[in-house]
Amino acid sequence: MRQQGIVFRLAQTVTDFIEPVISYLIIGSKKAAEEAGKKVGPEVWEIKKNLWGKLSSGERPGLREAAGDMVIAPYDLEVKQILTQEISKTFEKNPDLAKEISFFMDNEEIQRIMAVEVQKMTAEERSAGYAKQTSTDRAKVYEEFNRMFEEFVEKNSTVQGLESSEMSGTEGIVSDQTVAFENAVKNQRQPYMHIQLNQGIAVEDSPISIRMAKIADFKQIESKIQNKSKNSKSPLSLIAHMEGPEKEEFMEKALDFASNIQYGNLRSEILAMIIPILEGPRKVELIEKALYSASNIQDENERALVFSSLAPHLRGPGKERLIENIFVFAPYIRYGDAKFQLLSSLAPHLYGSKNERLIEKALELVTVIHSDYQKVQALSFLIMYLNEQRKQEVIEQTLELASNLKDKDMRPEALSYILPYLDEPLKKEILKKALKLASGIKSEYQKAEALSSLASYLDELEKEEKKVIDS
Repeated sequence: MRQQGIVFRLAQTVTDFIEPVISYLIIGSKKAAEEAGKKVGPEVWEIKKNLWGKLSSGERPGLREAAGDMVIAPYDLEVKQILTQEISKTFEKNPDLAKEISFFMDNEEIQRIMAVEVQKMTAEERSAGYAKQTSTDRAKVYEEFNRMFEEFVEKNSTVQGLESSEMSGTEGIVSDQTVAFENAVKNQRQPYMHIQLNQGIAVEDSPISIRMAKIADFKQIESKIQNKSKNSKSPLSLIAHMEGPEKEEFMEKALDFASNIQYGNLRSEILAMIIPILEGPRKVELIEKALYSASNIQDENERALVFSSLAPHLRGPGKERLIENIFVFAPYIRYGDAKFQLLSSLAPHLYGSKNERLIEKALELVTVIHSDYQKVQALSFLIMYLNEQRKQEVIEQTLELASNLKDKDMRPEALSYILPYLDEPLKKEILKKALKLASGIKSEYQKAEALSSLASYLDELEKEEKKVIDS
């Protein structure tokens, strides 16, 4: 297990090293080499090209295919993860190559190149939340935000009931509301951590019912957030009581400010405070702007913090229209996994809806999620909302996707998402198929994960087989 961990970390390092030039490596033309040389320097390009030559030599179609997917979807973390897994598998099959590459990556010159590349991080990468942050940086961001608020208050001093409040430039500066949201997100480490509300659905003692139970836990968190936010003295809690064009003006300024924060966690904190109080004729436009900014944040937990802040807008009249607008806008956000994450955050709010058009919009969004594994997950969220005819169509589609994932080791867990919706004997057939696939996984860690996803169905299978024997 420890050795596998070392190999996987080596594969991650190699993936990070070749990622900036992956498209040039795949194209392989003279023109591509020239462009790569301009981007990273001729010497660095030659080093990376030689490394890729060692990795991709021989019969390794899975590795080359995964690298090709990186060219198509350069910002999709799921795609990058698959490439890392393929490199890791290559090392496991060829320990001598792994040793050679490890020695190569430990070279002083390679270490220097990697350090320089980190320092030369582009503005685009910084906007995605990669930038390192100090406590001083954090304090400056909040001081600047507070100064912007005070200037606005001074300009609009005639607004009744509006008070200015000082925000200290320390680590404790974040509002209670943000802390509650952040803790809620960070304490949830499962892939479904970003789903927020209880759907009122129980499906046996299956993985899906366990996930629904986790969703229900957010009810208590949400209540605490609401209670704390009533007593909050942050600038935004005061802005929330404003009405009319003055409020809309400040909201737009605040969103512009938040969208330009280079640190992903600070951007997510401020966006999560702003989104719940967005109002006015341009409410949908402003929410979309905030979500687009959040989708460029690299860290999934930080994005989840922002998506969770939508909750106040997803209750009562008008919520379905807002969700539909978000579904129309969502294909234009940057990261594939952000599209999946946003869909999974909105899916619980479809419970009880009779709006077939809205459900179809949700299904359309699934088609622009790049990762087939995440497509399976997303479709499993939506199956329960479909009429019988549409349900069978989507079940067949989901089964096909899960059964043909490029990474065979991910197939058993993907199949587990669809099991609760299958009728006998298909359910039994697919469960046996998933168990067989799981038993063939070489990585002990991944095998344990796959078997764990199927565990709740094993008792059911044993009971069925016992009935056959007894009869």
